[in-house]
Amino acid sequence: MPVTASLTGDWLTSLGNKQMTHGTVTMDSSYATGGEAVTAAQLGLGSIETLVLNQAEDGYVFHWDASAETIIAYYADYDAVADGALIEVASTTDLSSVVIEFVATGR
Repeated sequence: MPVTASLTGDWLTSLGNKQMTHGTVTMDSSYATGGEAVTAAQLGLGSIETLVLNQAEDGYVFHWDASAETIIAYYADYDAVADGALIEVASTTDLSSVVIEFVATGR
């Protein structure tokens, strides 16, 4: 199951020559290493300029990789110092219960 996006309420706002949308993204049931792809169309836009993710309360940290157009999931691994502060979630991890609020801008 791919990442799904839901646009909520009055989801589209015009900002001069740009647009802003907001809603939620539900992660996939089999996380892909390198992140889950998100398209501008899923977010109600023609192109994505910024994507701000409101961290869910499930222990994961999410990062928008604009160059790859993916959402990367990280977690803290406090028992393995060599891993660093955060490490990427393992491939095939089920994150389908994770819902992230977002605000996106684009055209």
